[in-house]
Amino acid sequence: MKKTAKKISIISPCYNESQGIYECHSAIKNLFSEKLNSYQYEHIFCDNSSNDDSKEILKKIAKEDKNIKVIFNARNYGSQKSIFNSLKYASGDAIVLFLPIDLQDPPNLISDFIKKWEQGYDLVYGTRDKRNEFFIMKFIRKLFYNIIFYSSNGKVPKNISDFQLVDKKILKEMLNINDKNPFVRTLAFLKTDNHVGISYEWGKRIHGKSKEFFKTLVDIGINGFISVTNAPFRIVLYSGIIISLMSILFAIVNIIQFSFFRPDIPRGIPTIIVSLFFLSGIQLLVLGYIGEYISSINNQVRDKNNVNVRETLNFDK
Repeated sequence: MKKTAKKISIISPCYNESQGIYECHSAIKNLFSEKLNSYQYEHIFCDNSSNDDSKEILKKIAKEDKNIKVIFNARNYGSQKSIFNSLKYASGDAIVLFLPIDLQDPPNLISDFIKKWEQGYDLVYGTRDKRNEFFIMKFIRKLFYNIIFYSSNGKVPKNISDFQLVDKKILKEMLNINDKNPFVRTLAFLKTDNHVGISYEWGKRIHGKSKEFFKTLVDIGINGFISVTNAPFRIVLYSGIIISLMSILFAIVNIIQFSFFRPDIPRGIPTIIVSLFFLSGIQLLVLGYIGEYISSINNQVRDKNNVNVRETLNFDK
């Protein structure tokens, strides 16, 4: 009996990307008709309630190509929630979590991902070690990923992106995570250590500008901190400890000065200074502990509204 070909699922979020949909579709279609012709595939576009021609284009290519599957969200839920919801519809033996329609992450790298997956890795991830973008954004992203790396004790690699391939058994575990506002690029690392990275250059957009504004990137970044690490709260905690220790040291120095040197300082001023710093340190210390508890509770009970899907195309009933 002929063995059934393995199936690869590819997720592409979409919001007002009408200029790039055809090219993204063609890039994947050509990849699987040439390099990866021994595999089946499904290319899932998840539209975040676009208000340009994206919907009409997606309906057209879905009608012409049954490998194309489309999810139309009732409103714009943001890329992370949209991607995570789309993963529930994936039926492949391995899943590419994110392939941008702008093709800044190179589709040809998927063949390298699959080779590593066939070697036995549960997770193959891309690292954007080179970026074609403004140097300030490069610095901000580098700082962000370094904090994520060190505060996760090295479990989450540096410069990772959502451009990852995961085995279906890892996807199943990811979907069991009860987080309605997930930070997708780190979820698989919580479920397996059997992973390998592939470095690549993050290219420039072919069409238009990014639909994720700086505020959106900040929101995603904060969500990443909260989802992966307690670093922000621990910074407050450590600051409180340091300030408290410095205020105690300052108090000891003042006691020595008054006992042996009698400096010409008005009475009460050192006491006020010491008290101010000490109480500030204690407040930050307490806030740090509260932050730790809130972060722990947040990781357990975090819940938001589910993504409401308006329509789907080419999915089995």
